Amino acid sequence: MSNTDATRYDNIALITFFTLVIILSLAAEAFIVKDGPLWMYFVLMWIPAFSAIISSAVSLKGDKEKFSLKSFLSGLGIRKCRIRYILLATLIPLAYLLIPYMFYWKTHPDNFGYTGVAIQLVLKDCLPMMVIGIFPNIISAMGEEIGWRGYMLPALTERSGLKKALIITSLFWACWHLPLLAFGDYMVGAPVWYKLPAFALCILPVGIIIGGLTYLSKSVWPAAFLHAAHNNYDQAVFGVITRGDDMMYYVSETGFLTIICAWVIALIMIVKIKNTAAKEEKQI
Repeated sequence: MSNTDATRYDNIALITFFTLVIILSLAAEAFIVKDGPLWMYFVLMWIPAFSAIISSAVSLKGDKEKFSLKSFLSGLGIRKCRIRYILLATLIPLAYLLIPYMFYWKTHPDNFGYTGVAIQLVLKDCLPMMVIGIFPNIISAMGEEIGWRGYMLPALTERSGLKKALIITSLFWACWHLPLLAFGDYMVGAPVWYKLPAFALCILPVGIIIGGLTYLSKSVWPAAFLHAAHNNYDQAVFGVITRGDDMMYYVSETGFLTIICAWVIALIMIVKIKNTAAKEEKQI
């Protein structure tokens, strides 16, 4: 790690980051819960990035000789990466989201909007949105990922190692959603006593997957694409063509089937990270 990176992730910078994220996010979430406008969700999702940018800028203000726009963006995870990681980022959510939805549609055919419709017609209707819908979602997803995986993850990795950093970052990300889950209209369809722990059990492995992909690619772009693809598939495609009062117990971000599938992929990601880390150690 360079001296600039060490400065960016120093204790004062990290405290500033967490302070800004917590205070600003709670204020935005309170506004949303009190029937705030929909654009406040976009503001909320960019608070992590804003906090990371401010924290980095403050910590680097006395290091102007080493400062450059490229190094500043790189310190937030905004770097080039191989296209295969972008492709993986768009395919992985299909595995842990589509498989549970398909099981639910099979066992609850009356709750599937395309029951009895030929598969080619289903694909004709859904496939364009599955692809095109990712790109507008990146705009908001990038706001979160610059903060969570671009800034928080490397800062915590420096202090506690990658394994703990992946868990802490994912848990913090899950807790960040809790006010909207408990008091807002996010993830409607399940009681609060169920959806709070279920959501955490789902987001923890998803966060590990996103963090692992960030580590492997050395870039925040795959994290933003996976986050955008996840939101798009679940909220704008699969969730739209599914109904049922019990669906939240099976699918989406509180379903036990999604939790199982996400954990399977997270464990595979952990093994991949260990193997990659071992190879990097041998090369040093």
